Amino acid sequence: MIFSKTTEYALRIMNFMAMDEKKLYSANDIYENLRIPFRYLRKQMTILSKSGLIISVQGKNGGYRISKSLSEISLLDITRVAGDNKINNECFFGFKSCAFEKKCAMHYKWAAVRKSINNVLTSTTLEELKKTGTHNFISKNSLIFTKKD
Repeated sequence: MIFSKTTEYALRIMNFMAMDEKKLYSANDIYENLRIPFRYLRKQMTILSKSGLIISVQGKNGGYRISKSLSEISLLDITRVAGDNKINNECFFGFKSCAFEKKCAMHYKWAAVRKSINNVLTSTTLEELKKTGTHNFISKNSLIFTKKD
């Protein structure tokens, strides 16, 4: 994936919770389905909650749920909350001065790719992902979508 592990986890969590955006999910529910390391999962839930993308409900029957309409949450919103700016800020070859001083051989081509990726992230919402199909989690590292009949 082109994102950091933090961003991958945030995208997977939000995508999973979008299956039933009204449901309260416990951290255990999410862990059992996504197999994200539990300590890391708790940290992610705190970040997503502080950002306002999800709500934390305290108490015995508490949990987490998505705070907004799925149509209002873009993938770009999630990547920003997770703090992933690699796509926007990094040189293709990893040169620190590429954007400011001498441009690398891939600078302009990579800029076009970054723009395309940002357009996709901006225009894709959780609602669109939910409509695409059902979620099948086949391992802790893989997620596939299958069309609904």
